[in-house]
Amino acid sequence: MWSIFREALQTFLTGGGIMYMLGSVAFILYATAFAALAYVSRGNLNDKQSADWPQWLKDPEHAPGRLGEALRYVVHGERLTIKTVQRRMNEVRANVVSAIDRRLLVVNTLTAAAPLAGLLGTVMGMLAMFAGLAQGKGQQGMQAVAQGMQEALITTQTGLTIALPGLFIALIVKSKRDAVSAALARLESLILTTRFHREP
Repeated sequence: MWSIFREALQTFLTGGGIMYMLGSVAFILYATAFAALAYVSRGNLNDKQSADWPQWLKDPEHAPGRLGEALRYVVHGERLTIKTVQRRMNEVRANVVSAIDRRLLVVNTLTAAAPLAGLLGTVMGMLAMFAGLAQGKGQQGMQAVAQGMQEALITTQTGLTIALPGLFIALIVKSKRDAVSAALARLESLILTTRFHREP
């Protein structure tokens, strides 16, 4: 266990100063990504319990979870109108979906930034290689070339390794975000057709 940690630390230090930037990007990226994943996964703002929606609409006080809170807010009041329902649903949608979108924006930005930071490390490593070549063919010059090559490859690999899982997590969050938005749209349609149904 200690040998693995020591090897990882040595690899980190070999990558140069850019590795600290990549470490910060990775920390913020995954903290935000898992927070966004937890936000969209918890609760019942989805259509898994859509069969119970008509019953909950008749008695909103027994509707559980975040969907129940949204439902009670939307249908609250005696003089309920179509415009009121639509306005309140837009508020709920803006509150819930925009919170997910803000997290997704951070995740997507950092996912794009990680390979770019790795590319910056590649450029710096290449510059170190050229500096080593300029020193001549001696042992010191070859050592500088080897260190520059290591820095270039390690930072590129690290940037891609950080970005790829972040990309997949962002896709999962985006899929769940679309499911939440679709569930709210279905709930709004059900409220409008149930509460404002006119007999022919």
